[in-house]
Parts: sequence; structure tokens; C-alpha cells
Amino acid sequence: MNRFSKVALSGLLVLAGVLSAGEMPFPQVENGKVRLLAKDSPYILEQGVVLSATDTFEVEPGVTVLMGEYAKIMLRGPVKILGTESEPVTFRSADSSESWNGIHFVSSSKPFEVKNLVVENAFRNTVFRARGIFENVKYINNYYGLWIDDSPEIFLSRCDFTRNRFALSVRAAKVLAADTKVSNNVYGLYLEDGGSYDGDVSLIKGNLEADVRKESDEMASQGKRVSRNVWQRIETGF
Repeated sequence: MNRFSKVALSGLLVLAGVLSAGEMPFPQVENGKVRLLAKDSPYILEQGVVLSATDTFEVEPGVTVLMGEYAKIMLRGPVKILGTESEPVTFRSADSSESWNGIHFVSSSKPFEVKNLVVENAFRNTVFRARGIFENVKYINNYYGLWIDDSPEIFLSRCDFTRNRFALSVRAAKVLAADTKVSNNVYGLYLEDGGSYDGDVSLIKGNLEADVRKESDEMASQGKRVSRNVWQRIETGF
């Protein structure tokens, strides 16, 4: 290798290091809070992180979080993800060919607030025993867009579900929806045992296999009892 080639290679290595350094490691809890700042974006999360019921999670407008293949976020405490129309918050795969494990809202003592968020390429995103609002949230190309389970009240305002395998599933939960579109997925809305959806179902359309399904109807037609093991049933049912 001549001197010019060595210099060029050295320059490429330095550039690669600079690009890698541009991704900020996902921060640890400090003084009971994790706050993602636009000036430090993009962040990268390689593994799972679990925030306790006393940990607050806040995200500024314009933040992007790149998720590794095994990454997930479990939020047990107060949540404020506050993007704007012009500067949404984005969680997506670091490698577009891989999925990640999703965002999970669990047992929060205070209602969560999520506005202007884009979630892409996750395996499953869930809400469990929590209440809150999703406003202008886009679920794109996830396996399970959003699974809501055992939640007293969830508001979906101007949300959009597209190119998901299972777009929206509701079990033992109450969902109030306004201007929320569920289209171009494989399956649209699935109402499981005890789940209710109060919204304009005409906006649930154009899904490949089904727009709206009810567990009770499906199980009755098959002469089966309703199973409470929702993950196993759905994942093996198709």
C-alpha cells in the first residue's frame, strides 16, 4: 500500500469514528429522571432498559432513538414524550433490516402523555394497566403496532397505524379514539375479551385480511372457549 492509500484509509477510519461518535448512548437514570435532549440526538440503545415507578421519562421534540435488535423500553413511571408537528420524536431500528422489542407502558401511577411520536420496526408495543393519551402517534411497520391490555382508559387522537402485521389490539380495556386511522395493515382492530373501542370505525379500512375482528365472534364460530393466554393464541393463530 502506497503512502497516498494509507492516508486515504486513515481518513476513512477517522470519518467512521466521527460518525459513530455522533450517536449518544442512552442515558442512565439521574435524580429519578431520564431526559432525552434534542441537542444530543440521535441516541442509541443496544439493550433493554426498565424505569421504575418513581423514574420520570421525558423526551424533547426532534429526538431520534436508534434501537438495537434486542432493545426495549419499559416505562413504569411518569412519561412525557412531547414531539411537535414539525419536530416529531422517533424510535426506530438502528438497522432497518432488524426489528427491536418495543416500547411498553406498564402500571404507571400517573397518566402518560405522548405527542407527535413515530414508532417503526418494533416487534410489539404495549400498554398494560396504565392510562394516558397518544396524540398524533404513527405506528409504522411493526409486528404488533399497539397492544392495550387491562387499561381503564386510553385516548387515541389523530393516530395512524400503517404497514403493521397486527395494528391495534384491545383487551379488558377502554379506548376512546378521535380521527385515528387504521389502514394498509394485515389485520386492523382486534377486540378481545372485555375490550371496547369508541371511535369512528369507518377510518379502519383497507387492511389486507380484516378491518375489525372480535374475539368472541371468532371463538364462537370455531366452537372454542376464549383463551386468556393472549400472546400464545395470537402468535400461533395465524
